[in-house]
Amino acid sequence: MTRQDATAVVTAACARIDQQAESRTTPGPLTGLQVVTDNPRPGLRRWVLSTLSLRGGREIYAELHHDGTVLLAANLSWHALRNNHRADELASLGVLVHQNYLGACCHDVCALTSELARHLRLDSGLLLNAALAAGTSKNAPLIPVVVDFPGLTDVPDHARHPRKIQPVTTTLLPTDSDQAFKESAQELSTDLMNQFGLDPQL
Repeated sequence: MTRQDATAVVTAACARIDQQAESRTTPGPLTGLQVVTDNPRPGLRRWVLSTLSLRGGREIYAELHHDGTVLLAANLSWHALRNNHRADELASLGVLVHQNYLGACCHDVCALTSELARHLRLDSGLLLNAALAAGTSKNAPLIPVVVDFPGLTDVPDHARHPRKIQPVTTTLLPTDSDQAFKESAQELSTDLMNQFGLDPQL
């Protein structure tokens, strides 16, 4: 892939996500990567897009490998409890995980993987693997943050605060319809949030 190819893949994935924007309340990592989409950096048989060096806003990192592999990583805790009076207290207890942004990440990684597979003309099934990591706070509990109906963020009292989340998988075909695409993304999001004792579809 050329640099222009990598930019075209990310742009196509963003366009696919924008078509489904009415069902999303939170912009995902592809939106945050738009500031660097026109200038992906070379890596070993891959192109790298990153906002880590910008030192402002949410940290987002993506790799588009020439063999069709995709990596997408984002900081789920950034501003997870903005304007919440319990923000400092809860943030000191563990690592915050924003449920809506996690769902947006699942949709974005599906879109990015699908568009790269289409560009490379791959026709086999794609395996997607999603995981949560606590970074340097390896033993800290993960605390889920949900958005209530008025748009306020909070941590449900009945939610579990696990210290480890099992990775989850789903499959995707490059030719999948938008409905199948949404179902794959929803499966990843649901399987991750169920481990907190929450159902993101409710």
